[in-house]
Amino acid sequence: MTKSGIKRAVLAAVVLLTAAAVAVTGAYFYNRNRRRQEFEALPAAVLHDNDIDSSPISGVKAMQYFVYDLSNEKILNEVGAEKVVYPASCTKLLTIMTALQYISPDELITAGEEASFIAPGSSIAYIKSGMTLSAEMLIEGMLLPSGNDAAYVLAAAAGRKIANDPDLPAHRAIEVFVAEMNEYSENIGMCGSNFTVPDGYGDERNFSTLEDMAIISAHAFKNETVSKYCGLYSDNVVYESGESNEWTNTNECLWPSSDYYDERICGLKTGSLDGYYNLIAAANVNGTVYIIGVFGEENKRQRFEDILRITDSLG
Repeated sequence: MTKSGIKRAVLAAVVLLTAAAVAVTGAYFYNRNRRRQEFEALPAAVLHDNDIDSSPISGVKAMQYFVYDLSNEKILNEVGAEKVVYPASCTKLLTIMTALQYISPDELITAGEEASFIAPGSSIAYIKSGMTLSAEMLIEGMLLPSGNDAAYVLAAAAGRKIANDPDLPAHRAIEVFVAEMNEYSENIGMCGSNFTVPDGYGDERNFSTLEDMAIISAHAFKNETVSKYCGLYSDNVVYESGESNEWTNTNECLWPSSDYYDERICGLKTGSLDGYYNLIAAANVNGTVYIIGVFGEENKRQRFEDILRITDSLG
């Protein structure tokens, strides 16, 4: 069997296992204890041949984490790599990178009904149908307040570009875009993931692996538009259609007033589900840039503490 065939076979197996787990639990994402049990039982597709340190870092409480040396393009440490992760809003990094293959940052986009596709409890950037923003501002709205509405608006616009149909209905445009997300992820070397929504929220079939999240995080941070905004604490924005807003980054390591503030942290993206919290952070330690990802924290502030512990361990 070819390498591509192996990837697809293993991914198909993971999808089937995930579906079986969901059928048993019924309320997977809304029951913390049951989610932990299923999480521990679910294997991941780890296909890359890497000699990576898997030694736990002292004091880190995350269920899974990785450390990636961006300067030397090498994963230094992975703990829990044999299980899948649920990236939640960290999925938006892939959404952004996929959309930028078809839409320029300065392109103007008017939100349609897709802005209302978000699930209850979503984080939002306060974007409604009829509002017009640049693609760049939609990306900022995804990176700072982690706007699920911004993710759907950008995804629908890109989906219509992919389909070469400006009148494509919003639901269909999202389907086209999500298919492209999965295609793009494979093209950049991700091989154990399955993406079903552009915002990463509310669908247990939207999963990934530590290695894959390291890959997309590195790609995203190298992008000029992403790096421009992912490290901002807050921003006062004015939409092209005239509405104004103040967005604050969900990453408390960037807040000057926070107990978790650290000037070494320069991005990247939070992800939150009920009782399952993630953070992918970019850290500049003595001139070397690292991407650090922690996943499966039960306390949303524990992710900030763990990121700082890991950053300290790097010197």
